[in-house]
Amino acid sequence: MENTSGFPKFECAISNTTEEYDSEVESFFTQLGALQSDIGLMLHKDKGWSENYRKVINYLQDLETAIIFKKGKPDSVFIEALLPKEPIQDEISDVLLRAQNENPAILVRASMRTRDVATLFVRMSRIPRFKDGFTPDRFEGLPNLRKALWSRAVDVSRKSVV
Repeated sequence: MENTSGFPKFECAISNTTEEYDSEVESFFTQLGALQSDIGLMLHKDKGWSENYRKVINYLQDLETAIIFKKGKPDSVFIEALLPKEPIQDEISDVLLRAQNENPAILVRASMRTRDVATLFVRMSRIPRFKDGFTPDRFEGLPNLRKALWSRAVDVSRKSVV
């Protein structure tokens, strides 16, 4: 891959190749880091769920490690217990307008970032040099994590104080 743009490149730990900064693998890890940051904010703001946020941060770190080293898959079983019992009918605007602080907005953003991470994960699985890291079994926790974060956003928005 010739560097005709003049921009620097980075060494990709997954494929052992030199990649452009606009590559989707870089976007995947950037979004994963942003998601971890949102969860880290909530770890300190939503004390009632702090243990769950710790587990999510560990899960996301384990996902990153599994992808890079192509070994195992992260344990996402705990996420199933965080899923709502009933379908949620709220809209994003409902959640944001009734919120008493910024916590529901952070959780909505984290939920949307989880969708972005999942989308980029699937894209990476289609690229031959990355597909061994981005496997279906490593993906399986992401859809439930998105739902769990959305559910928590709705719950937090319905409470007057977190």
